[in-house]
Amino acid sequence: MKYRFLSILSLCVSMTLFSGCKDYLAQAPLDAPATGEFFNNQNEMNGALTALYRSAYWNTGNTPYQSMMDGWTDLALLRGLDLGEGNIDVYNAHAQNIWTFAYATIQRANTMIEGMEKGKGNVPAATYNRLQAEARVLRAYAYFYLAFMFGDAPLLTKPLSPEEFYTQTRTSKAEIIKFIYDELDAASSVLAWAPADYGRVSKAVALGLKARTALYNKEYQVAANASKQIIDGAGLSLNPNFGDLFTRTGQLSNAGKEIMFHVLHSEADANSITYLPLGSISRSAGGQSGRFPQQRLVDMFEAKDGKRIDESTVYDPSKPSRNRDLRLKYTVALPGDTIRMNLQTLVYTIYQNTTSFRNTDGSWITRTNADFDNAFGPGKSGVGLLHAKYTLTEENAFTSRVGFILMRYAEILLMYAEAKIELNQVDDSVINAINQVRQRAKQPVVEADVRTSPTKLRQLIRRERVAELAMEGFRWFDIRRYGIGELVMPQKIVGVPKTATTLAAPPTFTSSAAHDLNNIPVYNNSESQRFMREQRYWYPRLELLPVPQTERDINPKLTQNPNW
Repeated sequence: MKYRFLSILSLCVSMTLFSGCKDYLAQAPLDAPATGEFFNNQNEMNGALTALYRSAYWNTGNTPYQSMMDGWTDLALLRGLDLGEGNIDVYNAHAQNIWTFAYATIQRANTMIEGMEKGKGNVPAATYNRLQAEARVLRAYAYFYLAFMFGDAPLLTKPLSPEEFYTQTRTSKAEIIKFIYDELDAASSVLAWAPADYGRVSKAVALGLKARTALYNKEYQVAANASKQIIDGAGLSLNPNFGDLFTRTGQLSNAGKEIMFHVLHSEADANSITYLPLGSISRSAGGQSGRFPQQRLVDMFEAKDGKRIDESTVYDPSKPSRNRDLRLKYTVALPGDTIRMNLQTLVYTIYQNTTSFRNTDGSWITRTNADFDNAFGPGKSGVGLLHAKYTLTEENAFTSRVGFILMRYAEILLMYAEAKIELNQVDDSVINAINQVRQRAKQPVVEADVRTSPTKLRQLIRRERVAELAMEGFRWFDIRRYGIGELVMPQKIVGVPKTATTLAAPPTFTSSAAHDLNNIPVYNNSESQRFMREQRYWYPRLELLPVPQTERDINPKLTQNPNW
């Protein structure tokens, strides 16, 4: 007997997360639909859905992929040369991985959706429809990344037979987006505002993904309508404490129900952990510090008076962490900050070989500072900064279960406001949406002169997206939809002053109207005074990732993106 297998075309990946996957691949006959063997009852359908959720949590080295994406932008960097430097080719591992993860999720969704039809009569109609709707949202989620990272891609809505593996062609991005809308509309008509179980998608998530898709596709009315439905109907609000969003304890309580969808880690499974904090925290705190912020991220945060640092009267470049938007301290650790990471409290510095550590009794002791001289630390390998978001969680970094957030209510408010601004439909609801986010951060409300200026509103909302959503996987897309790749990417990576006593000149933000609008700092007057890393590059082809060459080798019918 011949047996079914799924090729490297990424339509299914043999992942241990899919319980029973190996047995299934070994037993399903080639001449019969694989889905015909499964999902005769609710338990089997729930098992398939659980596997589908697991496949939608894309990670590399126990680190969520989306958490790395800002490292490919002007906000951050990865320790080794990576996709952000621009010097990649059609064999790039990240392009291959994202393509593979997306199609693994799609294949599992297709398998479940088709396979559960056999047991439809054995499950209450409402339950059946909900399970199917959740699968459709997760399939749309995968297609979202394919559409905006690769453009055209094969649109698969059913499990493929082996002979179909090598004949797939790319469907236009426009058709994929229409499919996403249709799937999310159908799912949102079935799902309740609250998830059926903790961690599952809901009507709010379906509409949020629709709003995100529409905003990125510049269909602003669609984005505004979808996000407004959530604002009016979902009963969500902001967690009053911004920092709590990125700790395990804060996520479990989820004040305001702000977190709508995030990666879950179970206490019942010893292997259900994340290395997201471990890969970013201080070397002196026992971390691996392989991912770092750039100075550009720090300087995009407003001062406490609500002004950009080049316009503020309270910003002091000699004390850059003072009088700043409070979100800064929960996003980036600057030299001189007292931080708590990996259950240790210390004064973070890169300027001397010792630093202060707090003992359990509250006293302080001086010990060797690995952030100063470790070859892979923030001083030698980064540009003097550390990530604070997701690292200030009260956990052992080697066994952390803090979940990476895939969608939260603050994003919905900002999407609604941005869409309405682009439509020139600014009213009290728009200003209120922005003010909710700003006031949680203790920043001043939108000023009258900003409210009446479309340009200033665009400038503000783009600054808010950085301050609120940095390191959550949005900047790669924002750079492309704003058309600013050629402004923000082809430049050197900039860091903190070289010494503790160096007062580096502040950046300028007004090199051009586009720089000003997009709050892009330029450091021409201070590069010699700062830690610097490599020059990055930008080419028009980087608007999209390349279709992985390994996929094209298997299936020559797959075309390539322009200039790759």
